[in-house]
Amino acid sequence: MTQVGIIGASGFVGTELARILAFHPHAKLAYATSRTHAGKPLSAVAPDLAGIVDLELHAEPGDAAVVFLAVPHGTTHHILEQYPHLRRSVIIDLSSDHRADPDFVYGLPELNRDRIGHARRIANPGCFATALLLPLLPLATNQLLPSTIHASGITGSTGAGAELSPTLHFSWRHANVQAYSILGHRHAREVLTALNTDAQLHFVPYRGPFTRGIIVTVVVALPLDQESLTALYRQYYQSHPLVQLSDDNPDLKRIVGTSRALLHCSTDGKTAAIVCVLDNMLKGAAAQAVQNMNLALGIDECAGLPMRAIGW
Repeated sequence: MTQVGIIGASGFVGTELARILAFHPHAKLAYATSRTHAGKPLSAVAPDLAGIVDLELHAEPGDAAVVFLAVPHGTTHHILEQYPHLRRSVIIDLSSDHRADPDFVYGLPELNRDRIGHARRIANPGCFATALLLPLLPLATNQLLPSTIHASGITGSTGAGAELSPTLHFSWRHANVQAYSILGHRHAREVLTALNTDAQLHFVPYRGPFTRGIIVTVVVALPLDQESLTALYRQYYQSHPLVQLSDDNPDLKRIVGTSRALLHCSTDGKTAAIVCVLDNMLKGAAAQAVQNMNLALGIDECAGLPMRAIGW
């Protein structure tokens, strides 16, 4: 069993990692850290893990073959400098700190599977970035990416993290929707960097009145008929088990609780709209990080990943 550590285990992503790793057939959670909850059991921050993961949270990281950094943006450089023994580990950073760092492999398996398989430093993509890139990758690979891309997306409250802010309070979020970071979301820049393109991406994200899940719609000028468009996407994703094409327009409940992403393509022959739905906590964060770990360890990339959606 591969020994695994989580630095920053008390946040939404950290506890989601613990849930996945608790049932992983080839990995064992060796330690989990939290400066604010050190000395408490992991179940103090994730009560559903009581009796499943009997692990005490520590302030300092121990030794492990693989280490997940589930900490706030802007903190990972300091952590890696403060604890030099982490250099011996495969590092998977779920913050945004290393996504444009050439010393890290950008951890989107549908883009960089082979490179991830040989990497010791992996930068996990952002949730919206993943939901935007999956519709765009087949176009970019086939030189069909237009110079202008329009996209919108809505995400659940867990995407903002566990720290409270006015827009995360129940009385504000319930039965409410708001656009934010209009045309300036950092994940839009991340997408263009990952694609190595000079195209313009006009992206408008929304806060939704639900806890988890993302729906993104990408709209591009593309002179393909429906059959050709669908065939393009099926061919690209036929070897990627966590991305599936849906014949009808998917809803969030099909993917909440699962590590998969669903895509649906529509066209009028001049303009194409590609819908992507995924769980922001899983394919958009923790499950994708474990998928990257699996690839780096040379095991089945789907090992230990939850596949069952909540359904209702």
